[in-house]
Amino acid sequence: MEALAPVRKSVVYLRKPRQGYDEGGQAMRGFTRRSAIALALVAALGVAACGGDDDSSGGGGGSGSEVDKMVWAIQSPVQSMDPAIMADVPSLRAQTAAFDRVLSIDNNGVVQPWIASKFDTSDPLKMVLTIRDDVKFWDGTPMTVDDVVYSIARHVGPDSTSVNAFVFAAVTSVEATDASTVTLTLSRPEPGLPAHLSVWAQVRQQKYDEAAGEAAGGPDKPGMGTGPYSIVSYSSADGVKLLRNDAYWAGKPKVKELEFKSISDPDTARLALSSGEIDGFFDVPLIATRQWDQLENAAMTYVPGAYNDFLSMNVTRAPFDDVNARIAIGHLIDRAGLLGPLFNNRATVAQSVVPAIQMTGTFGDDGAKNMHEAIGALPEFSIDMAKEALAKSATPDGFTIELAVDTSQPWMSPLAQHLAENAKQVGITIDVKQVSAADWGAGLLDPAGSPLQLVALAAGTPWAGELPPVVFGTTAGFPLAGYGDDEVDALVGSVATAATVDALRQPLQDLLTKATADLPYLPLFDEQVATAISNTFVWEGGYSYYALSQAWPLQLGGAG
Repeated sequence: MEALAPVRKSVVYLRKPRQGYDEGGQAMRGFTRRSAIALALVAALGVAACGGDDDSSGGGGGSGSEVDKMVWAIQSPVQSMDPAIMADVPSLRAQTAAFDRVLSIDNNGVVQPWIASKFDTSDPLKMVLTIRDDVKFWDGTPMTVDDVVYSIARHVGPDSTSVNAFVFAAVTSVEATDASTVTLTLSRPEPGLPAHLSVWAQVRQQKYDEAAGEAAGGPDKPGMGTGPYSIVSYSSADGVKLLRNDAYWAGKPKVKELEFKSISDPDTARLALSSGEIDGFFDVPLIATRQWDQLENAAMTYVPGAYNDFLSMNVTRAPFDDVNARIAIGHLIDRAGLLGPLFNNRATVAQSVVPAIQMTGTFGDDGAKNMHEAIGALPEFSIDMAKEALAKSATPDGFTIELAVDTSQPWMSPLAQHLAENAKQVGITIDVKQVSAADWGAGLLDPAGSPLQLVALAAGTPWAGELPPVVFGTTAGFPLAGYGDDEVDALVGSVATAATVDALRQPLQDLLTKATADLPYLPLFDEQVATAISNTFVWEGGYSYYALSQAWPLQLGGAG
């Protein structure tokens, strides 16, 4: 498989009691999650089959000069310094500046050694990690193989309370084979496991977390790590302040202090960067980038991604228990016409809930084209066709429904207003409600909430079979549309357990073909990601979205 280019912002996963799949695609009991919603990023990461010793990702400070301080703005407050508690993108920005990961990702999207100096996936049901012996925590104590086992195992198993346990569902055990080796045993092949270890397996000191208890990750006990920066202070109100770890095993960074502060409004952040109050802004909303492109003291970076936006219609609830009502909605959004106004033409029209870049990463350009042709076309924008579909439904005179939009994602509100205005012409009333990111996330699977939802989902690996089991089937990790029956479940099972491209191709095609006809989800857009950095700083090698799985501050330095 080819490595993927990066993605943008956040993914939504439901943590609830559910089932996994065995290698035959049959449901198996015992995979449980807390019944809550977490907003979490799964970066679009490449996968390497086996890693050897590697020095290519190390080296402190890049080519820039030493700098006393750099201030980054993020769109919302850091919620925790522990990825098992909160793994939204803003929180990950700060976490990954402080905590090492077991593996890393280079700018080409290929998994590389990091805390594990070698990794072997030659056995599809086993992964063997060789752990470095020269790593110390910020307090000077040596990191041990037991700390690494702890840092991975906390995300694994039916009793795990980690928000990221879903992505480690295939792992059945994590154990220290000897003083320098950790072995992960799997119930089924998992092509994305090295990539997941590169994002979620942040190395934390076991004895610190155990002593901190429920306070771990919070302001009083944020954690003890091995990364390039130690934590000076943290709170969701005041942000995060980090101090350079001069004894960092991979070389000390050039920037002595890092600070993260929350600025939710992109115009406010742009003015702050222009005035020198901040030095960089992660995840600039694409709708605002016309103004950001005009900044004279900062450089914009745009990276193609695997971030997929779509509309969800719950097929188990009126009016969307009628496919014609869903088709009517599908005809009411001018997806191509919105690319400029909503994304500054830095997005493309999505053809399925599988991001296009995953399709090409798995099947190649020609294979992806064939797949998209085979699964069929989505409803085109047409008020007349919407009227015709609605007339065939159980609600031919229309209906009234609410649609919540996340105020931290600026594309959502204008898209919802566009849909509402078009819906009026066919007798449908859509009440657009602006809510906070937290309330939007909490409402996505609220049984009393609206059956119509706008969703933003990101891919985690180049594998095109990754996301369908998350949103399709009766055992879906995130069953927004309630879309599942025996046929769907069988196809999802085959997709979930496919370990080769040939094994994946037909069941995925059949599943997406059925979903295109039934329309539980209306795919909307595949977005790019935008980041701004002051001209007084350099990012050696160029910014990459894979930064979230790297010791990325090592690449920063002064431009002078």
